Amino acid sequence: MATYAPSLPKTQTCIQWTTVGNPSDILHLNDSAPVPTVSGSKVLVRVHAAALNPIDTKLMQGFPPRLLMPAIKVPGLDIAGTIVGVGPKASDRFQVGDKVMAMLNLAQSGGLTEYTVVEASLLVKKPERWSFEQAAAWPLVAHTVWQVLVVNGKIKSGDKVLLMVPVEEQMAKALGAYVVGVCSTANVQLVKDLGADEVVDYKTTNVVEKYRNQDFDIVFDTVDTAAEIWANRKTLLKPTGHLIRIAGSHGVEKLSTAFSDGVEIGRNKLTSFLTRGPGYHFVFVSADGKSLANAVQTLDQVAKANPVIDSVNEFTLPSVKAAYEKSLTGRAKGKIVIRVAPIVATL
Repeated sequence: MATYAPSLPKTQTCIQWTTVGNPSDILHLNDSAPVPTVSGSKVLVRVHAAALNPIDTKLMQGFPPRLLMPAIKVPGLDIAGTIVGVGPKASDRFQVGDKVMAMLNLAQSGGLTEYTVVEASLLVKKPERWSFEQAAAWPLVAHTVWQVLVVNGKIKSGDKVLLMVPVEEQMAKALGAYVVGVCSTANVQLVKDLGADEVVDYKTTNVVEKYRNQDFDIVFDTVDTAAEIWANRKTLLKPTGHLIRIAGSHGVEKLSTAFSDGVEIGRNKLTSFLTRGPGYHFVFVSADGKSLANAVQTLDQVAKANPVIDSVNEFTLPSVKAAYEKSLTGRAKGKIVIRVAPIVATL
Protein backbone atom coordinates (compact mmCIF):
# COMPACT_ATOMS: atom_id res chain seq x y z
CA MET A 1 0.00 0.00 0.00
CA ALA A 2 1.33 3.45 -0.90
CA THR A 3 2.28 5.96 1.79
CA TYR A 4 1.52 9.67 1.42
CA ALA A 5 2.29 12.91 3.18
CA PRO A 6 -0.77 14.34 4.99
CA SER A 7 -3.14 16.85 3.40
CA LEU A 8 -2.10 16.52 -0.21
CA PRO A 9 -4.29 18.56 -2.57
CA LYS A 10 -6.53 16.93 -5.17
CA THR A 11 -5.46 19.26 -7.98
CA GLN A 12 -2.29 21.06 -9.05
CA THR A 13 -0.90 23.59 -11.50
CA CYS A 14 1.24 22.51 -14.42
CA ILE A 15 2.55 23.77 -17.76
CA GLN A 16 1.36 21.65 -20.69
CA TRP A 17 1.47 21.29 -24.47
CA THR A 18 -0.47 19.09 -26.88
CA THR A 19 0.41 20.36 -30.36
CA VAL A 20 3.74 20.91 -32.13
CA GLY A 21 5.18 24.42 -32.40
CA ASN A 22 7.35 27.00 -30.69
CA PRO A 23 7.07 27.10 -26.89
CA SER A 24 5.63 30.62 -26.82
CA ASP A 25 2.79 29.49 -29.09
CA ILE A 26 1.84 26.09 -27.67
CA LEU A 27 2.49 26.15 -23.92
CA HIS A 28 -0.50 26.69 -21.68
CA LEU A 29 -1.21 26.58 -17.96
CA ASN A 30 -3.58 24.11 -16.34
CA ASP A 31 -4.43 25.04 -12.75
CA SER A 32 -6.77 22.12 -12.12
CA ALA A 33 -4.77 19.07 -13.21
CA PRO A 34 -5.25 16.06 -10.91
CA VAL A 35 -2.49 15.18 -8.45
CA PRO A 36 -1.48 11.63 -9.42
CA THR A 37 -1.31 8.62 -7.13
CA VAL A 38 1.50 6.06 -6.98
CA SER A 39 1.79 2.29 -7.00
CA GLY A 40 4.50 -0.33 -7.34
CA SER A 41 8.00 1.15 -7.47
CA LYS A 42 6.86 4.70 -8.22
CA VAL A 43 7.10 7.74 -5.95
CA LEU A 44 5.31 11.09 -5.96
CA VAL A 45 7.62 14.11 -5.85
CA ARG A 46 6.64 17.63 -4.97
CA VAL A 47 8.73 19.54 -7.47
CA HIS A 48 10.52 22.53 -5.98
CA ALA A 49 12.65 23.31 -9.04
CA ALA A 50 13.00 22.14 -12.65
CA ALA A 51 15.55 22.99 -15.33
CA LEU A 52 15.13 23.53 -19.05
CA ASN A 53 17.12 21.65 -21.69
CA PRO A 54 17.37 22.01 -25.50
CA ILE A 55 15.63 18.63 -25.90
CA ASP A 56 12.47 20.24 -24.45
CA THR A 57 12.15 22.66 -27.35
CA LYS A 58 13.15 20.02 -29.91
CA LEU A 59 10.29 17.84 -28.69
CA MET A 60 7.85 20.75 -28.84
CA GLN A 61 9.01 21.57 -32.37
CA GLY A 62 8.42 18.02 -33.59
CA PHE A 63 11.41 15.83 -32.68
CA PRO A 64 10.12 12.23 -33.17
CA PRO A 65 10.63 10.94 -29.58
CA ARG A 66 7.65 13.10 -28.60
CA LEU A 67 5.57 10.18 -29.89
CA LEU A 68 6.73 8.19 -26.85
CA MET A 69 5.25 10.79 -24.51
CA PRO A 70 1.68 11.13 -23.19
CA ALA A 71 -0.88 12.96 -25.33
CA ILE A 72 -0.89 15.84 -22.83
CA LYS A 73 2.77 16.65 -22.33
CA VAL A 74 4.54 18.50 -19.52
CA PRO A 75 8.04 19.79 -20.42
CA GLY A 76 11.16 19.59 -18.28
CA LEU A 77 13.39 16.54 -17.71
CA ASP A 78 15.45 17.80 -14.74
CA ILE A 79 13.81 18.06 -11.32
CA ALA A 80 14.57 18.42 -7.63
CA GLY A 81 11.99 18.14 -4.89
CA THR A 82 10.61 16.35 -1.85
CA ILE A 83 8.97 12.93 -1.84
CA VAL A 84 5.33 13.09 -0.75
CA GLY A 85 4.18 9.63 -1.81
CA VAL A 86 5.91 6.24 -1.91
CA GLY A 87 4.71 3.10 -3.69
CA PRO A 88 5.00 -0.19 -1.77
CA LYS A 89 7.91 -1.46 -3.87
CA ALA A 90 9.88 1.75 -3.35
CA SER A 91 9.63 1.92 0.44
CA ASP A 92 12.92 0.07 0.95
CA ARG A 93 14.80 2.95 -0.72
CA PHE A 94 12.79 6.10 -0.07
CA GLN A 95 10.36 7.56 2.39
CA VAL A 96 8.10 10.59 2.58
CA GLY A 97 10.20 13.68 3.26
CA ASP A 98 13.33 12.60 1.35
CA LYS A 99 14.88 15.37 -0.76
CA VAL A 100 15.67 14.03 -4.21
CA MET A 101 16.73 14.88 -7.75
CA ALA A 102 16.25 13.08 -11.06
CA MET A 103 16.41 13.12 -14.81
CA LEU A 104 12.96 12.04 -15.95
CA ASN A 105 12.22 9.56 -18.70
CA LEU A 106 10.95 10.88 -22.05
CA ALA A 107 8.03 8.47 -21.83
CA GLN A 108 6.49 10.35 -18.90
CA SER A 109 5.33 13.88 -18.22
CA GLY A 110 7.99 16.34 -17.19
CA GLY A 111 8.93 18.55 -14.29
CA LEU A 112 7.05 21.82 -14.86
CA THR A 113 4.30 20.70 -12.55
CA GLU A 114 3.80 20.86 -8.80
CA TYR A 115 3.71 17.06 -8.39
CA THR A 116 5.18 14.41 -10.67
CA VAL A 117 5.44 10.62 -10.53
CA VAL A 118 8.93 9.14 -10.87
CA GLU A 119 10.27 5.59 -10.96
CA ALA A 120 12.32 5.06 -7.80
CA SER A 121 15.22 3.72 -9.90
CA LEU A 122 15.69 7.18 -11.44
CA LEU A 123 15.91 9.10 -8.17
CA VAL A 124 19.02 10.19 -6.29
CA LYS A 125 19.01 11.82 -2.86
CA LYS A 126 19.93 15.50 -3.06
CA PRO A 127 23.22 16.49 -1.44
CA GLU A 128 22.55 18.85 1.47
CA ARG A 129 24.88 21.57 0.27
CA TRP A 130 22.99 22.09 -3.00
CA SER A 131 19.77 24.10 -3.02
CA PHE A 132 16.83 22.65 -4.91
CA GLU A 133 17.56 25.08 -7.74
CA GLN A 134 21.17 23.90 -7.90
CA ALA A 135 20.18 20.24 -7.74
CA ALA A 136 17.66 20.69 -10.57
CA ALA A 137 20.40 22.15 -12.76
CA TRP A 138 22.55 19.00 -12.65
CA PRO A 139 20.77 15.78 -13.70
CA LEU A 140 20.84 15.71 -17.51
CA VAL A 141 24.25 17.41 -17.73
CA ALA A 142 25.87 15.29 -15.01
CA HIS A 143 24.29 12.11 -16.31
CA THR A 144 25.38 12.85 -19.89
CA VAL A 145 28.97 13.66 -18.98
CA TRP A 146 29.26 10.50 -16.85
CA GLN A 147 27.98 8.31 -19.67
CA VAL A 148 30.27 10.03 -22.18
CA LEU A 149 33.50 10.20 -20.20
CA VAL A 150 33.25 7.07 -18.05
CA VAL A 151 30.92 4.61 -19.75
CA ASN A 152 31.96 5.28 -23.37
CA GLY A 153 35.26 7.15 -23.08
CA LYS A 154 36.72 4.87 -20.38
CA ILE A 155 38.44 7.94 -18.96
CA LYS A 156 41.39 7.46 -16.63
CA SER A 157 43.59 9.78 -14.65
CA GLY A 158 46.03 11.62 -16.90
CA ASP A 159 43.92 11.40 -20.06
CA LYS A 160 43.81 14.51 -22.23
CA VAL A 161 40.28 15.48 -23.19
CA LEU A 162 38.80 18.12 -25.50
CA LEU A 163 35.43 19.43 -24.36
CA MET A 164 33.16 21.64 -26.44
CA VAL A 165 30.92 23.44 -23.93
CA PRO A 166 31.63 25.11 -20.57
CA VAL A 167 30.03 22.54 -18.28
CA GLU A 168 31.94 19.25 -18.40
CA GLU A 169 35.24 20.57 -17.08
CA GLN A 170 34.36 20.02 -13.42
CA MET A 171 33.59 16.34 -13.93
CA ALA A 172 36.62 15.70 -16.14
CA LYS A 173 38.98 17.38 -13.67
CA ALA A 174 37.50 15.38 -10.78
CA LEU A 175 38.28 12.22 -12.76
CA GLY A 176 41.93 13.26 -13.14
CA ALA A 177 41.94 14.43 -16.76
CA TYR A 178 43.93 17.20 -18.43
CA VAL A 179 41.17 19.37 -19.87
CA VAL A 180 41.15 21.56 -22.96
CA GLY A 181 37.92 23.56 -23.07
CA VAL A 182 36.61 25.02 -26.33
CA CYS A 183 34.21 27.94 -26.10
CA SER A 184 33.24 31.33 -27.49
CA THR A 185 34.99 34.52 -26.47
CA ALA A 186 32.20 35.36 -24.02
CA ASN A 187 32.77 32.13 -22.07
CA VAL A 188 36.57 32.07 -21.87
CA GLN A 189 36.71 33.29 -18.27
CA LEU A 190 33.91 30.94 -17.20
CA VAL A 191 35.76 27.92 -18.63
CA LYS A 192 38.95 29.00 -16.87
CA ASP A 193 37.04 29.36 -13.61
CA LEU A 194 35.61 25.84 -14.02
CA GLY A 195 39.14 24.45 -14.02
CA ALA A 196 40.16 23.86 -17.64
CA ASP A 197 43.92 23.48 -18.07
CA GLU A 198 43.77 25.15 -21.48
CA VAL A 199 41.03 27.28 -23.02
CA VAL A 200 40.57 27.69 -26.78
CA ASP A 201 38.40 30.46 -28.20
CA TYR A 202 36.95 28.90 -31.34
CA LYS A 203 36.18 32.35 -32.74
CA THR A 204 39.87 33.20 -32.92
CA THR A 205 41.56 29.77 -33.05
CA ASN A 206 41.03 26.76 -35.32
CA VAL A 207 41.08 23.75 -33.00
CA VAL A 208 41.92 21.28 -35.78
CA GLU A 209 44.92 23.36 -36.84
CA LYS A 210 46.11 23.96 -33.28
CA TYR A 211 46.16 20.29 -32.23
CA ARG A 212 47.85 18.23 -34.94
CA ASN A 213 49.91 15.87 -32.83
CA GLN A 214 47.52 13.06 -31.77
CA ASP A 215 47.00 14.77 -28.45
CA PHE A 216 43.63 13.61 -27.23
CA ASP A 217 42.33 10.51 -25.55
CA ILE A 218 38.74 11.81 -25.70
CA VAL A 219 37.04 14.46 -27.79
CA PHE A 220 33.49 15.17 -26.63
CA ASP A 221 31.47 16.97 -29.30
CA THR A 222 28.25 18.70 -28.34
CA VAL A 223 28.10 21.46 -30.96
CA ASP A 224 27.76 19.55 -34.24
CA THR A 225 31.44 19.65 -35.26
CA ALA A 226 31.91 15.87 -35.25
CA ALA A 227 32.25 15.58 -39.04
CA GLU A 228 35.27 17.91 -39.15
CA ILE A 229 36.82 16.30 -36.09
CA TRP A 230 36.35 12.79 -37.48
CA ALA A 231 37.88 13.80 -40.80
CA ASN A 232 40.97 14.92 -38.85
CA ARG A 233 40.95 12.09 -36.31
CA LYS A 234 44.46 10.88 -37.19
CA THR A 235 45.94 14.20 -36.12
CA LEU A 236 43.60 15.09 -33.24
CA LEU A 237 43.14 11.73 -31.52
CA LYS A 238 45.50 9.05 -30.31
CA PRO A 239 44.98 5.71 -32.08
CA THR A 240 43.34 4.48 -28.86
CA GLY A 241 41.26 7.63 -28.45
CA HIS A 242 37.52 8.21 -28.70
CA LEU A 243 35.34 10.75 -30.49
CA ILE A 244 32.03 10.89 -28.67
CA ARG A 245 29.11 12.92 -29.93
CA ILE A 246 25.65 13.60 -28.58
CA ALA A 247 24.49 16.32 -30.99
CA GLY A 248 22.86 15.44 -34.27
CA SER A 249 22.94 17.56 -37.38
CA HIS A 250 21.11 20.87 -37.26
CA GLY A 251 17.53 20.09 -38.18
CA VAL A 252 17.78 16.48 -36.99
CA GLU A 253 14.19 16.79 -35.76
CA LYS A 254 13.24 16.02 -39.37
CA LEU A 255 13.05 12.29 -40.05
CA SER A 256 14.96 12.57 -43.33
CA THR A 257 17.88 14.31 -41.61
CA ALA A 258 17.76 11.84 -38.74
CA PHE A 259 18.04 9.00 -41.27
CA SER A 260 21.08 10.53 -43.02
CA ASP A 261 22.62 11.14 -39.59
CA GLY A 262 22.11 7.47 -38.76
CA VAL A 263 23.81 6.39 -41.99
CA GLU A 264 26.80 8.63 -41.21
CA ILE A 265 27.08 7.26 -37.66
CA GLY A 266 26.97 3.68 -38.89
CA ARG A 267 29.59 4.33 -41.57
CA ASN A 268 31.97 6.00 -39.13
CA LYS A 269 31.58 3.26 -36.53
CA LEU A 270 32.34 0.65 -39.20
CA THR A 271 35.42 2.61 -40.32
CA SER A 272 36.60 2.77 -36.72
CA PHE A 273 36.22 -1.01 -36.36
CA LEU A 274 37.87 -1.94 -39.65
CA THR A 275 40.85 0.39 -39.30
CA ARG A 276 41.34 -0.28 -35.58
CA GLY A 277 41.78 3.44 -35.19
CA PRO A 278 40.11 5.93 -32.82
CA GLY A 279 36.68 4.90 -31.61
CA TYR A 280 33.52 6.65 -32.83
CA HIS A 281 30.56 6.81 -30.46
CA PHE A 282 27.10 8.35 -30.64
CA VAL A 283 25.44 8.57 -27.23
CA PHE A 284 21.69 9.00 -26.92
CA VAL A 285 21.25 9.71 -23.25
CA SER A 286 18.41 7.97 -21.46
CA ALA A 287 17.48 8.26 -17.81
CA ASP A 288 19.57 6.00 -15.56
CA GLY A 289 19.63 6.46 -11.81
CA LYS A 290 22.88 4.53 -11.36
CA SER A 291 24.83 6.82 -13.71
CA LEU A 292 23.28 9.85 -12.06
CA ALA A 293 24.18 8.62 -8.59
CA ASN A 294 27.81 8.10 -9.61
CA ALA A 295 27.95 11.51 -11.28
CA VAL A 296 26.39 13.30 -8.32
CA GLN A 297 28.77 11.64 -5.88
CA THR A 298 31.77 12.68 -8.01
CA LEU A 299 30.58 16.25 -8.46
CA ASP A 300 29.57 16.72 -4.83
CA GLN A 301 32.24 14.85 -2.89
CA VAL A 302 35.27 14.84 -5.22
CA ALA A 303 34.96 17.98 -7.34
CA LYS A 304 33.08 20.01 -4.71
CA ALA A 305 31.37 21.49 -7.77
CA ASN A 306 28.40 23.78 -8.14
CA PRO A 307 26.31 24.01 -11.30
CA VAL A 308 26.48 26.96 -13.66
CA ILE A 309 23.05 28.63 -13.50
CA ASP A 310 22.04 31.31 -15.96
CA SER A 311 18.84 32.34 -14.20
CA VAL A 312 16.11 31.21 -11.80
CA ASN A 313 12.61 32.02 -13.03
CA GLU A 314 9.18 31.92 -11.43
CA PHE A 315 6.52 29.31 -12.20
CA THR A 316 4.15 31.43 -14.27
CA LEU A 317 3.18 30.95 -17.90
CA PRO A 318 4.77 34.23 -19.11
CA SER A 319 7.96 33.52 -17.18
CA VAL A 320 8.25 29.95 -18.49
CA LYS A 321 7.61 31.06 -22.07
CA ALA A 322 10.27 33.76 -21.75
CA ALA A 323 12.70 31.20 -20.31
CA TYR A 324 12.20 28.89 -23.28
CA GLU A 325 12.61 31.76 -25.70
CA LYS A 326 15.95 32.54 -24.09
CA SER A 327 16.91 28.87 -24.29
CA LEU A 328 16.19 28.92 -28.02
CA THR A 329 18.70 31.73 -28.56
CA GLY A 330 21.54 29.52 -27.33
CA ARG A 331 22.94 32.45 -25.36
CA ALA A 332 22.21 31.27 -21.84
CA LYS A 333 25.36 30.93 -19.73
CA GLY A 334 24.46 27.83 -17.78
CA LYS A 335 21.16 26.21 -16.93
CA ILE A 336 17.83 28.03 -16.93
CA VAL A 337 15.91 26.96 -13.82
CA ILE A 338 12.23 27.33 -12.90
CA ARG A 339 11.34 27.57 -9.20
CA VAL A 340 8.12 25.52 -9.19
CA ALA A 341 6.67 24.98 -5.71
CA PRO A 342 7.53 26.49 -2.35
CA ILE A 343 9.21 24.32 0.27
CA VAL A 344 6.84 23.22 3.00
CA ALA A 345 8.60 22.95 6.35
CA THR A 346 6.39 20.15 7.68
CA LEU A 347 7.36 17.69 4.91
